[in-house]
Amino acid sequence: MTYQILGLVLFITGCSHLVTGTLPIETRIIKSLQNQFQVKPYLTFFREIWFFGRTSFALIMLILLTMLKWKMGLSAVTVFLIIVGIEQFIKNIFKRARPFTANQDILMLQLISPLDSSFPSGDALRIWYLAVIIPVAVGGTGIFFTAIYILAALVTVGRSILGVHYPTDALAGTGLGLLAAGTTLWLWQYLGLL
Repeated sequence: MTYQILGLVLFITGCSHLVTGTLPIETRIIKSLQNQFQVKPYLTFFREIWFFGRTSFALIMLILLTMLKWKMGLSAVTVFLIIVGIEQFIKNIFKRARPFTANQDILMLQLISPLDSSFPSGDALRIWYLAVIIPVAVGGTGIFFTAIYILAALVTVGRSILGVHYPTDALAGTGLGLLAAGTTLWLWQYLGLL
């Protein structure tokens, strides 16, 4: 239940982009981040770790989980597909322009230009979903949890550094990921898989 509550709070916080005056603040944050991290080796680092938030990586991890623990894997895939459907529905409602298209001072530093809307961040959703469920599924230690949470946080911040998401997009995506992860953990417990 903790993950669901935290997820809802973060998603609602991400919706603060609808408040007048938020956009200039978010734009300044992105510009500041880009000024600090658009040089090598930082830029290379954030481009490389972006892979962990991509759909292909999430699908690989969920397929592996299904092969190792099929009940856990199938239930995780089901929740994942539902939350991705919700994410796409929200993107179609808000149709928020990407930072680099809305502001010429923001650079698009990602190697592949995104084609969908900015809000919420699907990459943040996917990395946080995996960061919560995978360590639980494989019985990870505290060090493993810490390392994967740090990686998830870096991927999430990297979305703004690369100029493809506003901070509120990343917060909302993180919230959806945590909401889905908490639901998956609840489902695993309900099914007696934990």
